[in-house]
Amino acid sequence: MTVVDAVCNIFTPEIYASRPEWTRSFHSNQMKVAGAVLDGVSIDEHVALMADAGIDRALLIAPKMGRPGLPDSWRLDIGVVAAAVDAHPSQFRGLVGISPFDGLPGVLELQHAVRDLGFVGAHLYPHWFGLKPNHHLYYPFYAMCAELGVPIQMQVGRCQRYSRDRPMPNVGFPRTLDRIACDFPELKLVGIHVGWPWTSEMISVADKHANVYMCLDAYAPRYLDSELVEYMATAGSAKVLFGTDWPVIPFRRAVDELRDHALPPDAERAVLGGNAQELYDWH
Repeated sequence: MTVVDAVCNIFTPEIYASRPEWTRSFHSNQMKVAGAVLDGVSIDEHVALMADAGIDRALLIAPKMGRPGLPDSWRLDIGVVAAAVDAHPSQFRGLVGISPFDGLPGVLELQHAVRDLGFVGAHLYPHWFGLKPNHHLYYPFYAMCAELGVPIQMQVGRCQRYSRDRPMPNVGFPRTLDRIACDFPELKLVGIHVGWPWTSEMISVADKHANVYMCLDAYAPRYLDSELVEYMATAGSAKVLFGTDWPVIPFRRAVDELRDHALPPDAERAVLGGNAQELYDWH
């Protein structure tokens, strides 16, 4: 069985130091290995942590969080992710972050990342831009993803209150993917972060559309709704991807707790890796 983490951050010491203060505080409790709080891990250490948990591959995101220059905003250059993939091509593939306010240059960066750097998809945090996923400013990016034949994953469900001084409202309601799936039936859409607390809504949209999927990242698998566990075990076994949003959920905890649900063997293989391999054409 090949296990694929479909949503994963890289947190080298350099990346950790470059992030705003709020994100260092937010992740401090997650960055623990053998009881030690770390200020980042090297790429080689990252691979070792995955291997220790039985995770073979991961999709690394180059996130865009807010418009440049605004308080608390941050983005990771795609070149950093490309370098990690080049260093460990058997373990990593890249996902390029998008911002609806980047306009045509952002669309062309998406095209460059896929065509020239080998990225296999796109990633979106809608709440950082205050626009629902079905807002028209995203549509040029969706069209480019459809043209390139790559999926786009986006956070749905509740967003955290990351900064005390600048809270952000929830905008990533799973039902908004319904409109996008109707407008772009060729586009593969992945609702990440489970969709909680609107998990039933996320299941409904994934079940309705052949091109909509969901991912289990950012929430400890032991707390997944019973409805979602049943969906994974039965009709939704081909529509759900495993992920951690590491370092939010430790690799080993995510794998062990997912296996504790005792899914049927075929469903477990599909959720833990098979579905991501098919969706991202990574065989």
